Amino acid sequence: MTHYSPGVLELAKQIGLDPHHVAEALRLAHRSFNHIQATTGMTVEQFRRLFTHNRHSIAIVANLAMRRAGRSEDALLLMDIYKASVGTTPYLARTHTGIGALPEHHDHPHVQEAVRILIAAGLPPLHTDGVHELRPGFQVLPDDSGDLPGFVFIAPDPAAKGRTGFAGGDLGYLAVMRWAGWGVITERLPGGLYAACHPDHQHNPFPANPAH
Repeated sequence: MTHYSPGVLELAKQIGLDPHHVAEALRLAHRSFNHIQATTGMTVEQFRRLFTHNRHSIAIVANLAMRRAGRSEDALLLMDIYKASVGTTPYLARTHTGIGALPEHHDHPHVQEAVRILIAAGLPPLHTDGVHELRPGFQVLPDDSGDLPGFVFIAPDPAAKGRTGFAGGDLGYLAVMRWAGWGVITERLPGGLYAACHPDHQHNPFPANPAH
């Protein structure tokens, strides 16, 4: 029985692959990126720190692993999500008002960022004029209580359950946001919403004395 390092197992879990694809991708990537070698013996916590500070290398390994598994479309998807999460052109462009969020939430920076990431993942956004739903799709909402300043809440699009692949199904929303570097709450919230915490707030996602 093959034993894999915690880092390999963690990446395999994040992208939903058998660990042997990740281990093979890591070996391939090491030929060009020597510093990735450390991943083979690291702990889960060390992997998470690397993922935070050197996500480009991890994205390359994940892309290779998806290709080794015969999932070329998901390999491209992982890179698109990564690029959107770090603000690489063309994903810096702001979306139009009423796409992916209600008009009154359009200017919220975390909402904007989450909408860009989800659109980059190929997920269909809500289109609305603020009164009528012009086209169904996912909707991102900010925390309106002031108690969870780093959180956004996501209502999946109606067709989510029927999709397959990395971003498929309702849980695909969590997979996408986790891969983008956001924290997620794995349990669905009342109203069918998912919660994701912006990377800047993950050190303190539930502040004891939030600013109002």
